[in-house]
Amino acid sequence: MNGRLFPFALLGLVASCLALRAADDTAPPPTISTSSSDSYSQVSCTSSDALACADALQMAADARDQLTPILHLGRTWRFPVHIHIMTPDDPLMTKVNREASAVFADGSTMKIEAVLPVDDPDGKAFIQRQYVTALLWEKFFARTTTFDSQTKLDTVPVWLVEGLREWLNDDPEHDRESIVRRAVQIKHAPSLEDVTGWQHLSNDRLMGLWQRSFCFYLVNSLIQPGPRRDDFQQWLATYAGPSPTSAKLLFPTEMGWQRELVSATDRSRDVVFTWDETVAELASADVIAIPSDKPDQTKVATLDTICNFPRSQKLIDALHQKIFDLTKLELRAHQNWRPVLALYRFGLTALINDPKPDQALKFIKEAHEQRVAEMEDHQKLVDYINWYEVTKSDNGLSRFQSYFMTAKEMEQVQADPAHPNPVRADVLAVESKL
Repeated sequence: MNGRLFPFALLGLVASCLALRAADDTAPPPTISTSSSDSYSQVSCTSSDALACADALQMAADARDQLTPILHLGRTWRFPVHIHIMTPDDPLMTKVNREASAVFADGSTMKIEAVLPVDDPDGKAFIQRQYVTALLWEKFFARTTTFDSQTKLDTVPVWLVEGLREWLNDDPEHDRESIVRRAVQIKHAPSLEDVTGWQHLSNDRLMGLWQRSFCFYLVNSLIQPGPRRDDFQQWLATYAGPSPTSAKLLFPTEMGWQRELVSATDRSRDVVFTWDETVAELASADVIAIPSDKPDQTKVATLDTICNFPRSQKLIDALHQKIFDLTKLELRAHQNWRPVLALYRFGLTALINDPKPDQALKFIKEAHEQRVAEMEDHQKLVDYINWYEVTKSDNGLSRFQSYFMTAKEMEQVQADPAHPNPVRADVLAVESKL
């Protein structure tokens, strides 16, 4: 996981590099797979797992295709990259059993040698990191013709390598966004100086993911099409000249960076939330903070209890903000939740416009009832899907009448906490045996 680019001290991995080069002559060599394209002939992979090799070479092609327009590169790899993916029968496993990488100077070029186990959970990120590093070297060392032990490799910053590497990948589970949103909410987001000053990634997987998330948002803000990307490319181009410029000229102010984190996470989400995502967003929007002249006297309400609080200007201001938040959420919410959000908005608007809360209470009560009903209906759907998975036969058939009878039984005993839900109990019993 260590992503630091050291000077030519073999990246602090001398033992691993020696093991990498010390192949066992008595053991049968693993299958060697290399790219068949002249453009990618500098990228090679060694492994007895042909599929893993093919994936590694495809990652190289994808990385170059995606980063070429951003970095203004050609089609040919200048610096060789060799990936060795170790399977359990690989003799090298007795010498190196973890991720390791090193750089070797070879006159007018440098070569990256990387080794990793085939079952490495972070294998994709590790392999991509080698490719992104090699691509950035093409910019940073464009006019450097000889390489030796004095060549400084840490001129390529960690935030740039990791940000571009993360940019290559989708984030379908919104992991990056969740990390950054949470850090912003609890006021624990790193400063811009922290992010640009990182010299290596943490060996802890969660901490490493936390760092990479912020690197992604920094790089993503710099490579958006338009003037900012032009500035980014011009900055990269200066490293090929005699007077490299500092990346600080590209960065926003610290206040601008914090604003970027808030707005970037909103932009990164899908256009429409899933049902579960909408539930999570509604749970977050459910709380209404009513400030006071004394911070320790701030009151907290929910959408369902806000009518119980005395009317004041601070309450009115809080309601206006909450209506704005609910409107944004409604535009992107799952369609089943939009009527509920609309009713809450109507209730808060009525509470602002009418000193008497009768109309507001009516809307909010209806919203609450629809919210409860939606949760119950969704749970019934989940129960049915679980029941179907458990009871379907080999031909995929499962009689709905059987579920209907089970569901009726469930409804009869559901009100009694001493009786377990039969469908969920059956599912848990099956899952416990898997």
